[in-house]
Amino acid sequence: MKVQLFGVGVKSISPAITAQRRINCYVEPRQEHEKTTYSLVRRPGLNPFVSSLGANPARGIWGVNSLASPLFFVVVSNNLYSVDNGGNVSSIGTINTSAGNVSIADDGRYLVIVDGQDGWYYNMQAPAGLIRITDGNFTTSPAYVTWQDTYFIVVSGKSNQFQLSKNADPSTWPAVQINFTGSAPGFLKAGLADHSILQLFGDFYTEYWQDAGTPDFPYAVIPGAAAEFGLASAWSLAKFDGKLAGLFQSKMGGVSVAIVTGFHLTPISNADIDQILSGYAVTGDAIGYGFKENGHSFYVISFPTQGATWMYDANSQIWSELQGNLGANFTGRFFTYFQTNLLVTDANSANIYSFSPTTYTDNGTIMPMEVWSKHIWQDDKYIGIPRIQIDVQAGVGLAVGQGSNPMLDLQVSKDGGNTFMSIGFSSIGKVGAYTQRVIWNGLGAARDWVLRLRITDPVKCVITGATAEITGAKF
Repeated sequence: MKVQLFGVGVKSISPAITAQRRINCYVEPRQEHEKTTYSLVRRPGLNPFVSSLGANPARGIWGVNSLASPLFFVVVSNNLYSVDNGGNVSSIGTINTSAGNVSIADDGRYLVIVDGQDGWYYNMQAPAGLIRITDGNFTTSPAYVTWQDTYFIVVSGKSNQFQLSKNADPSTWPAVQINFTGSAPGFLKAGLADHSILQLFGDFYTEYWQDAGTPDFPYAVIPGAAAEFGLASAWSLAKFDGKLAGLFQSKMGGVSVAIVTGFHLTPISNADIDQILSGYAVTGDAIGYGFKENGHSFYVISFPTQGATWMYDANSQIWSELQGNLGANFTGRFFTYFQTNLLVTDANSANIYSFSPTTYTDNGTIMPMEVWSKHIWQDDKYIGIPRIQIDVQAGVGLAVGQGSNPMLDLQVSKDGGNTFMSIGFSSIGKVGAYTQRVIWNGLGAARDWVLRLRITDPVKCVITGATAEITGAKF
């Protein structure tokens, strides 16, 4: 009898429940079920885009595609740089801090940056250097900036204050355009304009405001819309699949990843993911972003202190892990979309990379793809596995070098997913070997099997099916 090996679970509270994992791949669901219900596809790799910005990791990145000559901007240490589509770098100016994340927004003419201490603006159409905001009404602790309806909007990170700039003028911040949230106590963490609504997030509350066109202060709170949830991390907030996603929390305890729909939260993390996140010592530094590739909308959230990164696919509604080589954390941090390029900063250097679905390394380093199976178990009886077959896209080998004869490594656990041993490697086909079959025979017997597949060769890997022939149990 044959059994399917892979499911869509996530190892969390105990491998005895499920040991399933997906590392550096995502699920491709199929409506017609031509060969299988779903396939596993290797995630996009990272190509170098810019590598001349110094040694320190970027603090923030922002693409401006509306300019006659589009640019993206990146803050490294205390320096602001602009970069064009050819990778040419220009130094714009310096700010007064050298560490910590920065928030950036633009209105097509001005770029505004806040770093928790100061605010700065830069005229992209008539460059005159980077200028510090010195208006006496400007908050002393600007934590987050967004733009809507001709106004730059800044929230304070040390109070419940938010304020608007003068129309199309980030140098001026009128005193009458200061306001405060009032639905619950606590400081603001972030404010982001989305779908004509200004969404203001505290630790355990969220308020929704809109431009009502009233004199002096034009924004008005939307009555009855305040919610009793807030952000666990301001930097997890991102536009994703036409909505806002982030790491949220409430006074009930715990954190979860969710999207804001209407004035409510819709969780996208399941009980397994929430269990994993609850075990992290630090979640307040989480960084999130959304991007779209190969028809899939992805939300990526990294936990720098924990050294973990997770990716959610809106198409399949399934989570996967992102890793570097040898179990290291995925290097991507801050994201921007720029001239069809999906750009991401490096957590360990000032390098900027572009996601590429036809690249199978991260800046030339190994990007392992790994899949853990469901338990093969029945009533604690011994189960024999005389044969395993993996259906893949064969014949994807490279012409020369590593990957010219790409291999899958099969590892088996006979103790329920606690320890593994390698059974051996099987080729997925040299270039053009499209009929190559991936098979292992004679695996022996055990009461509780978990299988693990791993590939490190820099080639395309698409797994369309995986089955085990079993003996000794009735299913």
